[in-house]
Amino acid sequence: MDAPVASPEPVAPARAPLLRVEELILGVVLACVLVGPAIVAGGLAGSPGAEVYGHAWVQWWAAEGWPAWPAGTALADGAASWPVIDPLPTWFLGGLARVVGATAAWNAWAFLGVVLAAVGGGAFGRAMGGSGRVGAVGVATMPIFLGSLTSGLTEDYAFGLVALALAALLTGRRLLGAALLGGSAWCGLYLAWLGAWPALAIGARNLRDRPARWLLAGLLAVAIAAPAAAPFRARLAGEGHRSGTVPARVEPLWRLDPWRGADLAAFGAPGKVDVGGAFVREHPVYLGYTTVGLAALGGFHPAWLGVLACAAVAPGEHLSWAGQPLGEDNPALSLFRLLPFAERFNHHARVMLLGQLLLVGLAARGATRAAGWSGGARAPWVGGVAAGVIFVETALFSPARVPLPVAPDATPAIYALLATLPADRPVAVVGAAGPGIHPQRVFFDQRAHGRALLHSPNRPVDGKAKRGAILVALGPAVARVTAERGPPTAIAEDGAAWLVE
Repeated sequence: MDAPVASPEPVAPARAPLLRVEELILGVVLACVLVGPAIVAGGLAGSPGAEVYGHAWVQWWAAEGWPAWPAGTALADGAASWPVIDPLPTWFLGGLARVVGATAAWNAWAFLGVVLAAVGGGAFGRAMGGSGRVGAVGVATMPIFLGSLTSGLTEDYAFGLVALALAALLTGRRLLGAALLGGSAWCGLYLAWLGAWPALAIGARNLRDRPARWLLAGLLAVAIAAPAAAPFRARLAGEGHRSGTVPARVEPLWRLDPWRGADLAAFGAPGKVDVGGAFVREHPVYLGYTTVGLAALGGFHPAWLGVLACAAVAPGEHLSWAGQPLGEDNPALSLFRLLPFAERFNHHARVMLLGQLLLVGLAARGATRAAGWSGGARAPWVGGVAAGVIFVETALFSPARVPLPVAPDATPAIYALLATLPADRPVAVVGAAGPGIHPQRVFFDQRAHGRALLHSPNRPVDGKAKRGAILVALGPAVARVTAERGPPTAIAEDGAAWLVE
């Protein structure tokens, strides 16, 4: 008689991989579309009227001091202790800039940011039970994310880490999700703060499943993020933070939500916007009819509550419709400010980074559900078509810019002539501020001469003459300074310089 054979132990099904090559390829294709024109043109990916020049300046002085950790620079007044909002990528890009140049390093981060958003979006879409293709394309082309890329808000470029962290948590990878979420703080405190709330919701919903491991994951995320927040202790405590009520105002560029909060009409109003010569940041909260329609197909999911909460907070203090103040305050903001550090938000439309991520996850579910109505066999086909329609709608009808605009990186020729003047002299610039002159440009142009600037990035005004300095005048200011000081020491077609003795 044969001996009884023991039945095999049940084997837990293998978890689906968090990353997929297909979504990586989609990210690379989208990055080529969005950032490629800037690379070909030789400029910086982003708008010359936003904060590209200021953030590119930070990356430049980080490269000048590399491999030192970026914590401030002596090359500008009041910047010796300057906590960088995205220190980890700034440090890496500083090293890269030493090899390929500052402009190429800037564009590389924009390119990688799009790829990371696609990879994270694909993982999040699948973790929500939906199409990875919809998740990848939807997150990488979220109008609010494209607004951050256009505006040069480098602290938002790594938003794909938040999507990856939430995907990991949803699929039971607690420690990985916690590490990714904590690490996102080193790329931007906004990212970690936004990601913390859905992470807490996921943990609370699954707390009965090994609560000790969820607690350990939470402690890990805090332990990783806390050192990144430490340099901002004073700011987080409210010191030096802009506070108080900001009066409502008429906003002609309301589709881009450049001022403090989102216009109610901007959530659904299509149409491209010509900013002209305005210096504005862009935060388009356009949701997309394709994305909303697919999300509705997916039925109810707790993520809908997050979408609605973000949409309620995004308008900020005052409600407006199509650029016109409605004379009503936002009742949701008083509840929002009960959250830790919520009062530190300067622009409430930025919470839609999280809101649109959750909406894309819901849309991914809807696409898969729609495919299931045909027996499920055509799910990849349906997801691919849905992703394509989302991209087309964003590119043609949303206020977001596709591809990204290009900020020229050429600097005035007069700065090259400063090499003929004494090397130990700092520089003060006249014609660096005023109507039609970007207040951050004088700092960006510093990389053409490398001398200390007698300017404060916190108060961008014209420089004043100082003994032992070099006074530079740009454009129309040359004639005025020549009348005051006589012939310049060096002159070029776009400016002149004087030694101040």
